[in-house]
Amino acid sequence: MTRRTARLATALTAAALLLTACTGSGGAEPAAHPVFSAPPARQVLLALRHTQETGGAALRQTVTFTAGRTTAVHTVTGRVDFAGARGEASGAWRIAPGFPQEARDVLLGDPIGPEAGAARARYAVDPRALHYRAGSAGYWLRYEGDIEPLRDIDAVSVLRGTESAIGGTLLEVLGSVRPEAGGGTRPDGGRTYRSDFPLAQAMALFPEDLRTEFAPQPLFADSPGAPVPATVEVDAEGRITRVRADLAAVLPTEEDSALAGVTGLRVDLALSAFGPPEPALDTTPDGRVLDAGRAVVPLYEAATGDCADLDTGLRHRRLVTRVPCDGPHDVRITGQHTLATAYPGPDAARDRADEACPDGRKPGRRHTWSSPREWQDLGEGRVTCYRIF
Repeated sequence: MTRRTARLATALTAAALLLTACTGSGGAEPAAHPVFSAPPARQVLLALRHTQETGGAALRQTVTFTAGRTTAVHTVTGRVDFAGARGEASGAWRIAPGFPQEARDVLLGDPIGPEAGAARARYAVDPRALHYRAGSAGYWLRYEGDIEPLRDIDAVSVLRGTESAIGGTLLEVLGSVRPEAGGGTRPDGGRTYRSDFPLAQAMALFPEDLRTEFAPQPLFADSPGAPVPATVEVDAEGRITRVRADLAAVLPTEEDSALAGVTGLRVDLALSAFGPPEPALDTTPDGRVLDAGRAVVPLYEAATGDCADLDTGLRHRRLVTRVPCDGPHDVRITGQHTLATAYPGPDAARDRADEACPDGRKPGRRHTWSSPREWQDLGEGRVTCYRIF
């Protein structure tokens, strides 16, 4: 009995020493989780920062506009290097038959040709420049510095983000997200947050011309607007893997709006392949590069006989890229005319433009004329006749 008792005492002493080594004052405390250990209200923001600290990620975002039973879907896929402020991506529209034509034109960027507009594009972003390549173009446009070929026209800048090199994604709104609670724990150890963000923050997802179609004017005076519901998914390591938002509240209610028939708008962003991109991102474009500051001009500055492409990334019908006529091109200028009068009103301006381009309504022929603002800035009207190829 004495030996048995001694052995038992020895075993208990060893167990106590082991327990002390693991949990006592001299042992290491369990490491705090980089996201989930923080107060609930800060967890989504910390997850964004932790995601950026991974070095990079692959992304895929879909923006879905719904009109009745039809949809227009814009998909962006690409990779970002958070540390190097670099990214590359491609974007494409898929518009179902029956989607309202006026809404289609606005979403694609106010095209002047029957199939024009930014239906497909590639872009590469680094700290120095943004390179844009239309789907049908054999060259890149290099944008850097101030982008103002026309006053207040700068739709391409939305392609550059602040939370990642690639802009226009839901990463841009996560700094304003307000979680409802600490997040529901998932079987994989991650968490799902039901949250919202101010409607005004949604404007960061869209180019300037769409912002004027979407939002009521108070949003442009820093009014927060109605909250936008969003769901944020974070994996067990604290990295954001998916963000979804219902932006129906941003759609206009006016019957005369080009988007009046659009009743639904959802955005879905997925992130994966975390870590420094392999191979490393090279945002130097392959092939021919044009300086957008010289190549992109208002349509009325192109000379008769010049050829041009329509998709400049700036989403404006009177901005084109001048290109040689012996290569592929969208249009050829067949006439330039000046209307040396004050702006006569919309109906009279249309009549005078029709007179200047009598072939403008024949198949393959088009014409355009100065807007009231351009007319005022120029001190006269400009009418451009062109042929579509």
